[in-house]
Amino acid sequence: MDAFVFLLLEMLFLAAAHWLGGPPWTAVGAVAIVSQAFVRPQPARLLLLVPALVWLGLFRLSGNRELFFPYAMALAAFVSLPLAARRTWLGGVGGGLMVGTFLLIRILQQAGGRVLAVELAVAAVILALVLTIANRVGGRWSIEAAVVAAASLLAYAGLAL
Repeated sequence: MDAFVFLLLEMLFLAAAHWLGGPPWTAVGAVAIVSQAFVRPQPARLLLLVPALVWLGLFRLSGNRELFFPYAMALAAFVSLPLAARRTWLGGVGGGLMVGTFLLIRILQQAGGRVLAVELAVAAVILALVLTIANRVGGRWSIEAAVVAAASLLAYAGLAL
């Protein structure tokens, strides 16, 4: 039953990403959802997607495309944390895949070199912080929720650079 609820919630998340954000937001969301095949399905864990949904909603209300970055970094943290609980390098691979997907989309959107460099630098710092914290939290979802929210807020702050 947990697996069914988990899949249903994942599908609802992707539907929201498509409806509120469109194809780029859905693509990043899909990579995050597919990564969940490598962790135990726990519907409660999907509460960690709330910060990403908040950025989606804010984008829909404001039309500010820059909010794609905090959305993507919330998802990178969401992916990294359970993988890093197994092995730090797995969390790095998962988060790196998320950042790579984000940057690929940004390249397809014809973002400038300076913008891409700043986004990559900020993403690398955030991912390093997430992985450092992941080694200390040991899978406690309340702390993971704070880490996901903080990662997205740091990405939002990084937009000022």
